[in-house]
Amino acid sequence: MASLAEKRIVLGITGGIAAYKSAELVRRLIDQGAVVQVVMTEAAKAFIAPLTLQALSGRPVRDSLLDPSAESGMGHIEIARWADQIIVAPASADFIARLEAGMASDLLTTVCLATSAPIALAPAMNQGMWNKPVTQRNIDRLAADGVELLGPASGAQACGDVGPGRMLEPGQIMDHLTSSGGVRVLDGTKVTITAGPTWEPLDPVRALSNHSSGKMGYAVATAAATAGAT
Repeated sequence: MASLAEKRIVLGITGGIAAYKSAELVRRLIDQGAVVQVVMTEAAKAFIAPLTLQALSGRPVRDSLLDPSAESGMGHIEIARWADQIIVAPASADFIARLEAGMASDLLTTVCLATSAPIALAPAMNQGMWNKPVTQRNIDRLAADGVELLGPASGAQACGDVGPGRMLEPGQIMDHLTSSGGVRVLDGTKVTITAGPTWEPLDPVRALSNHSSGKMGYAVATAAATAGAT
């Protein structure tokens, strides 16, 4: 399992109801030892307060491209060079379109354009927006440029629709981050795990068994696969 200790992560947050999940993602990243710099779009601030994210990350939230307090050091370039990894969660349809077009219209798109760090997007939008051909073209072009896509999940949405477009849960994003990159502790290891109830016959009529659901075995199997086992 790849370590996040001391890894410098820029967490970009764009406007959308899924922005509330970003607070939990910051907490999980910090718990894993990462250093987190939050960069918000103007729309994101309508869904979650910068002060909340500042308290969780321990660093001032950056949200302005033309920040007089940071311009002496060219703030967007400073952040772009500082980052080991950029994650945008949630990534709205608007942000994805602007990033694909190479626009530098706010701090987050400018940082993404200037950085050499890997970029991952966790899309979050209405299923109709996700399924639009133009959105799929934007995603395909970004993927061809090396941008990684995390999700989206499918299910019930805040607007009442059901379908693809839900942002992955913070735990799922963390699973990806800790399983990608570097050598994992179980790489090359073959693991056999049994799950579910056991059945031990006593005689032709009687047997000993239990009510195991298998959930623990499945969880162990998932953790082993995340750590590189086959």
